Amino acid sequence: MSDPKPRRAAAKRLAGLAVRTTNAAEADPGAAQIPGLWGRFMSEGWVERLERAGAFGPVAAVYSAYESDVHGGYQLLIGREIPQTSPVPSELQVVLAPPGSYVAFRFPGPIPQAVIDGWREVWAYFSRPDAPPRAYSVDYEFYTEGSPMEIWIAVRGS
Repeated sequence: MSDPKPRRAAAKRLAGLAVRTTNAAEADPGAAQIPGLWGRFMSEGWVERLERAGAFGPVAAVYSAYESDVHGGYQLLIGREIPQTSPVPSELQVVLAPPGSYVAFRFPGPIPQAVIDGWREVWAYFSRPDAPPRAYSVDYEFYTEGSPMEIWIAVRGS
């Protein structure tokens, strides 16, 4: 199990490609949209294209617009943080993430297995009775080159 750490995140403006999905759909290889979204993000060169538009920081997968909880729908945006004043290409969507409290997990290893195993650990952690309540506002996966992938889960309070 990863050693989760409390974190604070500042407000962020993130731009990228997005889909609306559910965990149940993503568990079905025939209905899963996230692998295709990652494929499009990488094959269309969005890391560099966003950088030319002023983006900074790591590539992020941003979970937002939650319908309810782990069983409901959500939007997943794959992109990067972008300055408030930067124009956004028309084919991209924007998430304005408020500041918040998070529990951050680090998962080394090859992608996508580190992501799959990481989310299993996150769900196990938050199923414990002593875990802080999830906020279901904005959650992140951060991909920093040369570092373990991180999952940040928004929590209520503090």
